Amino acid sequence: MRDAKEIFAYQVVPGTDEILAFTETLGLARQEASQHFDGLKAMDENVGAGIAIYKMGLRVPSLSDAVTVLNHPEDARARLIQTIERVELIS
Repeated sequence: MRDAKEIFAYQVVPGTDEILAFTETLGLARQEASQHFDGLKAMDENVGAGIAIYKMGLRVPSLSDAVTVLNHPEDARARLIQTIERVELIS
């Protein structure tokens, strides 16, 4: 595994950041988001808002952060992600 300082994510539900799918590269995020978008359109889902792609700066987790994430995975985003920047919109 490479020493990542940033990862990428895209919206699983267009227009909301409630659920994100994460990738290691922008290229992979573009590819997966485009495939996901096309699949949603084929199922006649509402994709009017498009699917946003984000660059996420990672923080180096402390031992306490690691323990919290292992015990409470729902806290992972708050413990591991330092910055979020929208970089593209698939539409």
